[in-house]
Amino acid sequence: MGSDSFLKTLQPPDQSLIFRSHDQDDLRIGDILRYESDVPSGTKCVFVIIGVPQHIGVERNGGRPGAAFAPAAFRRAFSKLAISSFEQLVRNEELVVADAGDIVTDGKTLEQIHDEQYDVVTQVLAHGYVPIIVGGGHDTAWPTIRAMETIGTPYGVVNIDAHADVRPLKDGRSHSGSPFYQMLSQQQSNLLPGSFVEFGLQHSVVARAHLDFLKESGAHVWMLDDIRASGLTGSWEGAWQVVSRAESAYVSLDIDAIASGYAPGASAPAADGFAPHEVSQILRRAASSGKLRAFDVVEVNPTLDQDNRTSKLAATLVHDLIMGFAQRLM
Repeated sequence: MGSDSFLKTLQPPDQSLIFRSHDQDDLRIGDILRYESDVPSGTKCVFVIIGVPQHIGVERNGGRPGAAFAPAAFRRAFSKLAISSFEQLVRNEELVVADAGDIVTDGKTLEQIHDEQYDVVTQVLAHGYVPIIVGGGHDTAWPTIRAMETIGTPYGVVNIDAHADVRPLKDGRSHSGSPFYQMLSQQQSNLLPGSFVEFGLQHSVVARAHLDFLKESGAHVWMLDDIRASGLTGSWEGAWQVVSRAESAYVSLDIDAIASGYAPGASAPAADGFAPHEVSQILRRAASSGKLRAFDVVEVNPTLDQDNRTSKLAATLVHDLIMGFAQRLM
């Protein structure tokens, strides 16, 4: 992917955020990060980090601002993580982690930001790379969905979340609670009918009208209570079977799907929720399936965090996702 492809619309990553060990016996992600323009031809698996530092959609939805600072906090934590589980693949240039930087958001409307994110993610997908979008609010899912449409083949979507995020538009404008309403309301779509899954919704935060909308739209809902009753492994296998009927899949992770005891720095933290190891398990399974084409982690709010626990957790889960992809190459 040439340096003149989409870097014009991106702010290069702040190198002061990137940790590097400079130790060949103890390599960290910061040591092996590349610019997207430096990806060797023929690399089997390429991940492209794309930051979206804005919380306009969260504010439109009545939420607490702060998610705009998530991409920076994510990079600090992510660059420190060890690569031992996929180091040989990196050394062989079979697996590359690239950082394309951030969507430039200053002085722009949410709609302009969405359009630029759509352009970037579309180009990443067109090159066969895996975009990893770091929000920002959950409205960042909408431009990624639009980009998935450009692949031209049926796709499926999983939203791992405490909330359904199928709220109608406000004054005709999108917000952090509306991305999957927008997806399900498209008149023409490559979304495979019945291949949208809501995973981990909680009765205490989801309105009956939203559950009814999902049912009427043919979506599949796994409530957190049902997952616990049936077991995580079996529930995820059932959910992924629904999604993987399509040729490609997009997984969206709202950090509030994880209990606030583990993830206090969330725009709308949930007292209950998954444990980190549970989300790690399902992300690895999704990544190792060969179907996953795009991923995001959203709603991390560093201004509300404690000892950077939530940013570190988001970084660790992305690391685990990469491990899942690596399993297929080993």
